[in-house]
Amino acid sequence: MVKIGVPATSANLGPGFDCLGLALDIYNTYEVTTAKELSFEGVDQRYCNEDNLFVQAYRKAGGQGNFHLSVHSEIPVSRGLGSSASLYAAGALAALASLQKIDYDRLFQITADLEGHPDNAAPAVYGGLTANMKGTNGWISRQLPIHESLCFTALIPDVEISTEEARGILPAAYPRHVAAANAGKAVLMTEALRCGDIALLREAAKDEIHEPYRRTLIPGFDAVKKTAEEDSGGVLVISGSGSTCLLIADRYLGEAAKSDIFSLTDHWKIMEPKIGRGAELLGK
Repeated sequence: MVKIGVPATSANLGPGFDCLGLALDIYNTYEVTTAKELSFEGVDQRYCNEDNLFVQAYRKAGGQGNFHLSVHSEIPVSRGLGSSASLYAAGALAALASLQKIDYDRLFQITADLEGHPDNAAPAVYGGLTANMKGTNGWISRQLPIHESLCFTALIPDVEISTEEARGILPAAYPRHVAAANAGKAVLMTEALRCGDIALLREAAKDEIHEPYRRTLIPGFDAVKKTAEEDSGGVLVISGSGSTCLLIADRYLGEAAKSDIFSLTDHWKIMEPKIGRGAELLGK
């Protein structure tokens, strides 16, 4: 048996569209046991087949034969917290472990290939905050520092948003001044996270590429953003393609603000995760 843990991830972090990602200590745990037939436990019936993302990654990484997969899920599905990247990373790591060829750089390449972009794949594999891009010979990722004073709060409504829907709502092209402004903000966003500069964070987090469009898919977004930012003094960004929102501040929400958010429709859930570790073997 192989047991694997993979964290939730929050991509984009405002202006870092498709290039910045952060691991959060919300984990899916996967147990894989050799079996005569492919079988599943803790998996929606729709995904109990070869099309399961874990199985796809396992096969792509060279895994052979059938197995029983047991999943303990803490990462919400279709909420912008990297549930697909978690499955891909776990499946590929299980295969590499079975072959006794564990290589985290290879694991990242496989996971990013399957995802199609590296912003969730890199923090799922390496943990922490990562900056990522497509290079000449594959995907490139580097871990970046985060100031210890920063607090992260995930605000999760009971609303699913598919990646296809969230990408489909975006424009096909942007004016040059928008692209230039967002590039500058992404760079300064990493500096604000490095030094814990809340004033800089509030300016740099004003994305112009995806949030103006995706916010319309999240019921109550404007009310939650106003309440969270006024109470904490921080910034609220959309996590990945949504619907989860991530509050970055130097303190957590107060009880009155939480109560206001809980009173909204769509049953918002609030979590206060720390920065997560990357994918790892938890036992054999």
